Amino acid sequence: MRVLKIIAIAALGLILMLVCAVGLFFATAGVDRPEGQASREVLARGPYQAKRLDTTFVDRSRPTQANNVFAGSDERRLVTSISYPTNPNARGVASEGRPANGFPLIVYSHGFMSNRSEGAYLARHFSRHGYFFVAADYPLTNFASPGGPRFEDVVHQPGDVRFLIDRLLRWNDDPTHEFFGTIDPQRIGVMGLSLGGMTSTLAAFHPDLRDDRIGVAVSIAGPSAMFTPAFFETADVPFLMIAGDADAIVPYPENAASLPERAPRSGLVTLRDGSHVGFADIARYTSRWSRHGDTFACGALMGAVAEDADLGDVPGLGGLDQGVDQGQGGRPCDPLPTGRSMRPARQQMLTILAAFSFFESRFAEEAAARRRAADYLATELAGENEDVTVRLPIAQDAGWRSAATWTSPPGPAEHRLPSAQPHSGSPVRPR
Repeated sequence: MRVLKIIAIAALGLILMLVCAVGLFFATAGVDRPEGQASREVLARGPYQAKRLDTTFVDRSRPTQANNVFAGSDERRLVTSISYPTNPNARGVASEGRPANGFPLIVYSHGFMSNRSEGAYLARHFSRHGYFFVAADYPLTNFASPGGPRFEDVVHQPGDVRFLIDRLLRWNDDPTHEFFGTIDPQRIGVMGLSLGGMTSTLAAFHPDLRDDRIGVAVSIAGPSAMFTPAFFETADVPFLMIAGDADAIVPYPENAASLPERAPRSGLVTLRDGSHVGFADIARYTSRWSRHGDTFACGALMGAVAEDADLGDVPGLGGLDQGVDQGQGGRPCDPLPTGRSMRPARQQMLTILAAFSFFESRFAEEAAARRRAADYLATELAGENEDVTVRLPIAQDAGWRSAATWTSPPGPAEHRLPSAQPHSGSPVRPR
């Protein structure tokens, strides 16, 4: 009996150690904290609390195509999460501090073989700072798609973005709905990762697929090599690419690095040693101690598309008449990653800083807050974080930043400062 008691105590001790280890694993996997004062202010928690509504939208006007064993459907079903700002003890959308015209709306698009929770860290930050943040599982590119994820369905996703905007604005106009009068239809943006970044780019610029209500677009490591200079001339939408130069899945040289030449009015934020997978929320847990986050993902990706359509040929995307050259772009995971990538927690922190300051430079209510956000993105983001390079258009020639909404100190369009610069002024907050 004594031996059994000792064994039981030892087993209990091991269980407690395991529980503590698991707790420590999750507790320490959060987004990093920046060292610079300006960056800390941008990353501050925000004046609101975040609340989430899960719902399913069904677009009965457009079908879902057949996909392997899946026979197809005469509708497109979008399981959706809506994160929005609320006040403490409030039942719905924040009323205290709410702008007269409502909060901005961002539609987030997930990547191939992913889902709507991929950008959860962005949803938390944006909703705490006064944004509606909407993300849906796309019918045929999410991880659990019937018949398996199908890359070429990306051509239908700008229509899904339009549909989501329609539904949210319909609620916004409905006096009986809890979201009545809470969304500003003049401040709508799109953002996405990987194939979702490509979706956001199409929704903002494609001559046949775009939605003219979109006022700002961000692509996080999205394929863009196929988009010609003419493509980006189809709409006057401020556009930012955020990418890692160690991305093995969407090759950096062909897609992100060449963007300033193809889209001279757009901006590029580069994260040194940033991987592709490191942008996804789950990577904080699954890839935090791996040498390179893309190694495992490359195997899964290439296995999934081995029998699918050529990744460089998407039917319905158009050709040169639409500003699309589908023959451009490197092959994913060729070569496979070899070096050590940036820690996902840091990569996601830097992504918040870049994306949020960019949206705030256009969507913040006050002109002073817009200028402050623009200045942070142009100088202090790279100045306080040595593993970031920011390349922006020259102020005088940039059609996407006017004197009322964007200011930048004189100097070169590329900023990579060796040390942190002194900061003065108020935090970058919408309210």
